[in-house]
Amino acid sequence: MKRRAWSCVTLIVCMLAVTGCSTFQKIIPTVAWHQARVRNEGYGLLYKLLSQESDAAKILIIKHADPPVADIIKEIANTCGRAKKELDLFHEKDRHLNLEMTHLPEIEQKTRAAIESTVTKQLLFSSGKTFEVRFLLTQAEAMNYAAHLAQVLHEQEDNVNRKSFLATLSERCTTLHDRVMELLKY
Repeated sequence: MKRRAWSCVTLIVCMLAVTGCSTFQKIIPTVAWHQARVRNEGYGLLYKLLSQESDAAKILIIKHADPPVADIIKEIANTCGRAKKELDLFHEKDRHLNLEMTHLPEIEQKTRAAIESTVTKQLLFSSGKTFEVRFLLTQAEAMNYAAHLAQVLHEQEDNVNRKSFLATLSERCTTLHDRVMELLKY
């Protein structure tokens, strides 16, 4: 009887140990997956923003802006275009880096689309100083968002090259934001 009780206790202890290890092993990948998902969502948001801003200077084909405004718009577009290409290179080296993942709630997607539509119409149907001020406001918002998004990604990034890129991008976007704000003072 003692032997049977001892066998049962040993069996129960072994089952608990195996179950405990199994549970622990399931938690580790879940945490790693969550971190990767959050990182990829951040990169997806940054990539989309850089893609949109890299085309910002195209509006100057049909709209006129004074040289200081046109120059900063072109500089923002060039900076974002280069940063977008850099993200593409990071993706080529690391296929786990997903630049298309954003997973925004549907209401957020609809709100952003409505804002984009309204701002596009406002820009297309304005001219002169009104156009310049409206466009500079959009660029100030975009550069502020890009700077902060890059900074938050920088804090979560483990890859040294991407971390350096994000720090530089955040600083550059902050500088561009400040320059846009200087133009808005007049």
